[in-house]
Amino acid sequence: MNCAKFALSINCIDFMGKKNENKSKVNSIDPKKKVIFSIILVLFPLLFLVLLEISLRAVHYGQDYRLFSDLSLYGKEYYKFNPEFGKKYFYKLPLMSPGNDIFLKDKPKNGFRIFVIGSSTTAGFPYTTGVMFPRILQARLQESFPEKHIEVVNAAMTAINSYAFQDRIDEILDYKADAVLIYGGHNEFYGGLGIASKEALGHVRWLKILHLDLLNFKIYQLVREMVFGVQRLFSGGKAVDAQPIGTMMQKIAANKDIEYNSSLYKLAHEHYRENMETILKKCRKKGVPVFFSELISNIKDLPPLGSSKSKNYPPALEVYQQGLDFEKAGDFEKAKASFYRAKDLDCIHFRASEDLNSIIDDLSQKYGATLIPMKSIFEAKSPHGLIGNNLITEHLHPNIDGYFLMADAFYSAIVNKQLIGKLNTQNFRPSEYYRKNWGFTELDSLTVALSVNKIKAGWPFKPEGEANNFIAQYKPHGIVDSIAYQSVRYTDISSAYAHRYLAKVYIAQNAPEKAIREYMANQRIVPYDIENYIDAGNLLFQAGQYEKALEILLQALQINRDTYILSLIGETYLSKKDFAKAIPYLEEVVKSDPDYNKQKILKLLYEAYNQSGETAKANAILSNNKSVFTQSSVNSQKKEQILRVSPEISNLVKEAYKYLQSGNTDKGLDLLYQANKIQESVLADRIIGEILLQKKDKNALVYLKKVYRNYNTDAQYLNTLCYACIYFKEYGSAKKILQELKQLAPNNPNIPNYEKKLSGQ
Repeated sequence: MNCAKFALSINCIDFMGKKNENKSKVNSIDPKKKVIFSIILVLFPLLFLVLLEISLRAVHYGQDYRLFSDLSLYGKEYYKFNPEFGKKYFYKLPLMSPGNDIFLKDKPKNGFRIFVIGSSTTAGFPYTTGVMFPRILQARLQESFPEKHIEVVNAAMTAINSYAFQDRIDEILDYKADAVLIYGGHNEFYGGLGIASKEALGHVRWLKILHLDLLNFKIYQLVREMVFGVQRLFSGGKAVDAQPIGTMMQKIAANKDIEYNSSLYKLAHEHYRENMETILKKCRKKGVPVFFSELISNIKDLPPLGSSKSKNYPPALEVYQQGLDFEKAGDFEKAKASFYRAKDLDCIHFRASEDLNSIIDDLSQKYGATLIPMKSIFEAKSPHGLIGNNLITEHLHPNIDGYFLMADAFYSAIVNKQLIGKLNTQNFRPSEYYRKNWGFTELDSLTVALSVNKIKAGWPFKPEGEANNFIAQYKPHGIVDSIAYQSVRYTDISSAYAHRYLAKVYIAQNAPEKAIREYMANQRIVPYDIENYIDAGNLLFQAGQYEKALEILLQALQINRDTYILSLIGETYLSKKDFAKAIPYLEEVVKSDPDYNKQKILKLLYEAYNQSGETAKANAILSNNKSVFTQSSVNSQKKEQILRVSPEISNLVKEAYKYLQSGNTDKGLDLLYQANKIQESVLADRIIGEILLQKKDKNALVYLKKVYRNYNTDAQYLNTLCYACIYFKEYGSAKKILQELKQLAPNNPNIPNYEKKLSGQ
């Protein structure tokens, strides 16, 4: 035992000696190497994160939350709204869609660019984008300052609030903003990241802002997805807190009973002040003027959405009833005070309080923003100064008159500041002119009515838990109501598509005036889609309304110098006997595309030269272009139309021809209809029109007019169309077609007969 202990002690001494020896070696390491080693230890995790971020970006993981993305249109480069950016503020709830505004990448020297910040009211709800006040404002400013290129870019989106506003201001200012307009604040409780929202993420402001900043990194998006993935796993695969049914108001609200002046109430207002102060500071630093609007609500015709008694304040409903009593007694000032008070005491805070309007007033004065006194403007247009259903559709969204009033308020403020320049009064048109002539149809009215009634049939306008079956049980009446119903029930049907579809229905019903109005409505909804301008301009031209046709076609030309638009403008001026104005447009067609509709363009240009006294140029066209007027060019045009369709369609048309030649017109017609269901072609439309004409069916005109743009240099087609117009007593159109036929085929034997029939009309 003693030997063992001795041996163990020797080993321990040996081990300790080695340990001390190793320790001395470590201590002898160069201090510089220690520093380098420490730096590597710190940088390695950072390097890993950087490489992971780069890798995630390389494989396009996650969402791109930039506000704008690139768009090429008509040979120009634009910015458009990134359709995914709303996902930054709504993770648990359905994605809200941004607007469809676009603006030039390269701001022109004469450009003036305005960005508008807001939520659903600024986005034009419950109307289409064509009725939102920024679009009305843009039209008015552009006509008032024609020497400028005005861009009013609406950065609003439904259900966002001041957190989203402040999150986007740096990006907006980077795009060379000349002014910023703000109308927003109703969503401070229930909007994305709002105090009482299902997307709240707590109540600490700086953490929410940090969260928004970190979302720009793919690593943070990955971590978030992993966290929510685990939550979904434990909730049976369902999105946490998601609500599959109900209106957006019902889906987004979490805390539905917040007492006036409570801690949450005050916190929401504090966050609004801080967020908006951030925006105003940044705009002031960049030297960008801000126009900051007060908020308006329906105070007279909407009882409080939620009413509860507390020890400090009376129930909102009781105060609202006092307002009704004062109104009935004719004491409108006390009625107004009671209505505003009842709105503020409403414990369901979908309408901004007057405390928030006070914040807007204070911040405007503090940072030199132009205050838009929207409250007093709406009160001045309301009976006894009580804002109600006269200007508001439900709780806070204006009706069409209200939106024009909003646009006028911002327009007046901008013009009075001479921000763009001094207004030439000759370019001024009052708001009433635009309201009267704006693209707004029965379809819009019915769609809005359905949307509003759908909202009012659910919470918070009805008790929570009560089923909202309005749309499911609604029975449409007539074609217009049916289209409106479909677009409200199925949100993937766009308003632009609905208007175009209805326009085609009206054309089929031989109601071109109604079709024109639908196309003009679409011009406001999608102002950069020239097809709406072309279709409206073409119908106006055919109806002989040359001035209106020119107004629309010249607007389209500002968007794209399309060859067809140029040719139709030239032809319209020619029809007006304004030959000098027709010439440059027709010359531009020949210069830009010499082969475009060559036969017709040269004939039009020949007539324009001849009638304006430029006979030398007219004779030069005749001597240099003898071959272009042969029938072979028409035949090649027909052949080209066949080649433009798929083989399947071409085979169906050829088979239809066989039946037609054998006298079986019904079978041939069925095959042509079948071909059009697969892919509509001008060739099939023309043949259908000719067959229906034989059957004396008035729908023949619908099909024959459809293909006018493709066959208006075909003398045989013009002869058929002229006959059809006379037969169905469309004498105005017949006279126009007859003039074209006389230019194209002056020796046509039917011309004298047509002239005789039209002489008494």
